[in-house]
Amino acid sequence: MIVPNADLAEVRRLKMAATQRLLGDTIAISDIDWLGPTLLPGWTRAHVATHLARNADVLRRYLTRLAARPELERDDMVQDLEAGSRRSPLELQIDLDTSSGLLNDAFDQLTAEKWATPLRGSLDGLTAADLPMMRLNEVVLHHVDLDCGFVFGDIDPKTAAWLLAWNLYRRVDLVTGPGIALQTSSGDVLRAGSGPGVSEVSGSDANLLGWLTGRLPRTAVAGAEHVSIGPVR
Repeated sequence: MIVPNADLAEVRRLKMAATQRLLGDTIAISDIDWLGPTLLPGWTRAHVATHLARNADVLRRYLTRLAARPELERDDMVQDLEAGSRRSPLELQIDLDTSSGLLNDAFDQLTAEKWATPLRGSLDGLTAADLPMMRLNEVVLHHVDLDCGFVFGDIDPKTAAWLLAWNLYRRVDLVTGPGIALQTSSGDVLRAGSGPGVSEVSGSDANLLGWLTGRLPRTAVAGAEHVSIGPVR
């Protein structure tokens, strides 16, 4: 696995817990609120739910090798997003629940050998063992995006630490930029950038995660006044 110290069984357990908490919150969203705005510009809650369901389908296809060219799946997701967002709240909830369950079933079927299988296309460099972390990231960040009461401070501490490391690893755009040292509440120092100088940014793992993904302002952490990390990711 890419994230240091991450245990596959524990990642899967946390993914299941995060999914159940998400489903518990989405079932309480009113019909009118499904059409309300989220933290993602231009996306309603129905858009976010549809995206989460299709993400589960894409990851499952990686596992079952149904997609000859996995990178094309993102185009399909864009086309499905608008159509899916026009469904009823019950249909959205069923889709979220069903797609998440099918993905977990696919994970259950993997042997130790299969978990070590390298992935292809846009996920080159990862193995199947990284997919539960990828899904955990999607579920947690988009749960926050739904703006239905779940905030970064509600994220399980271990989950926040792992997702911070995961998102920093995936930020290839920062590799050649100015040096950044993230000093976390869990005691880790994570580094990015190979440029001159180093900006030291500190805060809780959850707040650093929110800032790094563009969802929390610079003021949520310390030392980020002159550090640019781009738009929401």
